[in-house]
Amino acid sequence: MNTAKLYLGRHCKTEWNLERKLIGSTDLPLCEFGWNEAKETLPLVEAYGFDRIVTSPLQRAHQTSKYYADNLGIPLDVHEGLRELDHGDWNGQKYDDLLADPSSRFKEWFIEGDVSIPIPSAPETLEEVQERIKKAVKEIALAYPGEKVLVVMHKHIRSLLTCYLRGEPVQLQEEYRRSRRAHRIPRRRPGEASLRLRSVAVHIVLLWRKA
Repeated sequence: MNTAKLYLGRHCKTEWNLERKLIGSTDLPLCEFGWNEAKETLPLVEAYGFDRIVTSPLQRAHQTSKYYADNLGIPLDVHEGLRELDHGDWNGQKYDDLLADPSSRFKEWFIEGDVSIPIPSAPETLEEVQERIKKAVKEIALAYPGEKVLVVMHKHIRSLLTCYLRGEPVQLQEEYRRSRRAHRIPRRRPGEASLRLRSVAVHIVLLWRKA
């Protein structure tokens, strides 16, 4: 079965990214720094020769994607399944504050990898979010056969998909280490993987630095 070749990237920055706050499902726009990132990375995106971009509906991803699509003259589509993990009551709090507060249990969940701890007031479990992103990737691959597609998503759903691609347990703590040096568009050679979802084989290129 012919499918699209997917290149997975991440949105540019918001104010909360700069302040190291958990954004989750909070729908923030790009900040000035983020818009500058989009402008600086446009030539790198152009060099890939994408046929289209598919984005999360959240503003930070949609604005990043629309800037690229408008300047490159390629179609832009939205997929609801690419929205970020909802962090429930942790949304809007600083990583460092949560990590320093034992009562939040955030350090156990995020750094120590105890994903049995439920996200307070979150509508989905990590396993449910991972199934959602797998389903979204499959649908995008089938929707645009033969095309080269940039998929713009978010840090934590990207991490959950990466766990699946690597055959690793559901976890986010590796993303914490990787996020210190991750880039929207790779400075190194991108990693590649094949994802099989039932009878559908999807070729994926990971557009971020590997640990």
